[in-house]
Amino acid sequence: MLMTTEDLAWVQSRLRNCTNARRQLRICAECLYVDEGTLLESLGYASLDAFRAAHPQNKRSCGPSAERICNPVPPEVMLESVLYYYGGARISSVCRLMGYTQTVTPEAIRHRVCSWKKKHPALAAGMPHKRPKPKKETKLMKMTYDEAGLPAYAYARSRYTNNIVRIVRGERALFGVVEQEAVDTLNEAAGVSRAQAAAMYGGAVCGWDSPMADPNNYNEAGVYIGPEMEDKHGEE
Repeated sequence: MLMTTEDLAWVQSRLRNCTNARRQLRICAECLYVDEGTLLESLGYASLDAFRAAHPQNKRSCGPSAERICNPVPPEVMLESVLYYYGGARISSVCRLMGYTQTVTPEAIRHRVCSWKKKHPALAAGMPHKRPKPKKETKLMKMTYDEAGLPAYAYARSRYTNNIVRIVRGERALFGVVEQEAVDTLNEAAGVSRAQAAAMYGGAVCGWDSPMADPNNYNEAGVYIGPEMEDKHGEE
């Protein structure tokens, strides 16, 4: 992942007046998905010793370090984690999807999401500008259909994480579902066919103006039979 000037400015802001800059450097490197040596060089430090000299407070013991290891995740899972982020999922759930073994700060996750969106403007088109505040639904959403036959909402099982998600028409986000019922049961109760549910999932993931969002491009089993698409997920 290439670092931008905004990335470096963010790292410098995190290091400024930090009581444990060495640990903060490691966390920033993991958030930016680069190794520490690359980050040090980009910040203008010839070596780790030079960095420590610039941050003398790190010469004293700061207690045991808390490792935050970021494992590589496939592009489609990274895309889904961003959609979960904008669906209001818990930060801990988003962290796991992104490959972190321990929870990192909401600010770090927000920075990683924004960096991903800058790299993939086409995939990010239509996504919210900020994460919504948690809210509780007081009543069921009214079921309506648009001209293309897409319902107001539908349920699907993620192709990548196997989670059951709720999709709202027009929203570039995935909303978690706590019910343990099968997807077909939930959709049948809402009056949604498999083709419509598959198209709703395709719209949330690939964009509502893409062929994936057209229920006519799916068969009765919900299998996509429309035109092939390229770069549906992007690289981080």
